[in-house]
Amino acid sequence: MSPVQAIHRLLSNLPMKRKFLLQTAVVAAGIIALAVVAARMQYLDLNSTRQAGLKAQTEMAMGVIQRYADRAASGELDLATAQAGALETLKAMQATKGVDYFFVTDEQPRMLMHPTRPDLKDQSVADVLSPDGKAIFPAFVRAAQGGGGFVDYAWAKAGEKEPVRKTSYAALYAPWGWVVGTGVYMDDTQAQALQFTGIMTLAGGVLVLLNLAIGWLIGGTVLDSVGRALAAVKGVSRGDLAVRTGEHGRDEVGQMLKATDEMVHMLERFSRQTRHMIDQHAGPDIGHRMPEDFPGVYGELAAGINTMMFEHLDAIADAVAILGEYANGDLSRDARRLPQSRAVLHEAMDAAKASLLAINAEIRRLADAAAAGDFSARGDRTRYQHDFRAMVDGLNAMMATSDRNLGQLSTLLKAVADGDLTTRMDGDFHGVFARMRDDANATVAQLTSIVSRIQGASSAISTASTEIASGNNDLSRRTEQQAANLEETAASMEELTSTVKQNADHARQANQLAIGAAGVASQGGQVVGQVVTTMADIQASSRKIADIIS
Repeated sequence: MSPVQAIHRLLSNLPMKRKFLLQTAVVAAGIIALAVVAARMQYLDLNSTRQAGLKAQTEMAMGVIQRYADRAASGELDLATAQAGALETLKAMQATKGVDYFFVTDEQPRMLMHPTRPDLKDQSVADVLSPDGKAIFPAFVRAAQGGGGFVDYAWAKAGEKEPVRKTSYAALYAPWGWVVGTGVYMDDTQAQALQFTGIMTLAGGVLVLLNLAIGWLIGGTVLDSVGRALAAVKGVSRGDLAVRTGEHGRDEVGQMLKATDEMVHMLERFSRQTRHMIDQHAGPDIGHRMPEDFPGVYGELAAGINTMMFEHLDAIADAVAILGEYANGDLSRDARRLPQSRAVLHEAMDAAKASLLAINAEIRRLADAAAAGDFSARGDRTRYQHDFRAMVDGLNAMMATSDRNLGQLSTLLKAVADGDLTTRMDGDFHGVFARMRDDANATVAQLTSIVSRIQGASSAISTASTEIASGNNDLSRRTEQQAANLEETAASMEELTSTVKQNADHARQANQLAIGAAGVASQGGQVVGQVVTTMADIQASSRKIADIIS
């Protein structure tokens, strides 16, 4: 991460108030630094001016010496007189009440002229030290021999005891070997610099306070506006569209507040229209459409909601129509094909149709078997689940019950046909099977009674015939006639027996047909009940889908 990015991240994590305070502090520090720099530059400028003045004065003094040297060279003055005149002239060149003056030494250094220290004349000053411990005159000589230069040291003013900072400039007049120097005390320069620093500091302080006041005013308005905008945005992020930013100006922050209010109003209207659409689709008007006159992406969202809603509604309407056909037993049509994730609807309907077709085929197969008298057929319960499996189990139980009960009835009738009237149908039967059991047992009991009465009558007639045959021949004819009558009676009994048997067969067949019809009717009722239940489940699922879409 670059330093700029690091600073940007640091500043982005600071609150706005701290940013304004930091900006104000930086500006204040800049103003103070500017005051200090200006004071320092003023001080350096004064020093530079003073040094330039010293150099100009020294050059003027060198001009004086040069004039005397020229007079000596022209023979107007001898060398000693010219040198003495030059020294006197330089001695007289004083200013500021003797504070500013020239001094002259040779390169030894030996003092040749010093206006305030005549006692040093012709004495060596190599060991003279300034109050700060600096051998100043050898330093003058070195600076002069170097082409002229400045020497800084501490020295007391004339008539004063305390040394102050002083700067001197020394130049060499090579023909005579003189080192000419002059200096200036820098205490007044320091005083001017300090005065300027004080003025700049005062001005900087005023600017800092002014900057603080302006920053406080501007920052307060900005922070207040930003705080209101932030509160509004946070409210919107929490789903609270009742927030408002209040009064705002026409600057950028004010425009931001205005845009925030407009955004909240737009979201509020969008939310209101969405809730209204939900309420309408909950019952009053399922064909209600959301307005699409919203600007930008809001309009696109509204159009997308309408498109999505009515595509789903159309698909559900088609599905409901087809489910109605399924409920009426018409399984010929397939659900409309839907793309992508919506395919789950037609896939579910296809699965329902396949299950209905499969269970219908199973019912038809068992019904055909029952109609053909084959009650041994069974449905494959492993192919189904839940209520369909229970339905197949019920059909299997019905077929098993019918097969078992009809088998017992067939056994009873076969025994009767074989002449065994002692056989009876025993067991726990219900409904039509219980009535069929009771009727069959009653028929066998009635047949048994009839046969018993016939057997008793035959025995009585045989005894009477024997008695009449042994009594008289006249009664023979009557006996023969009676025998013929008895034969006719026996034939009638046999015919009656055949008729009873035939009636029993017809009753058995009628019972079988009635049982089959009752089973098919019961089957049909159960199948219709299961279909209605399945349709109710599908309708409930459709309602759930509608609720999820809403």
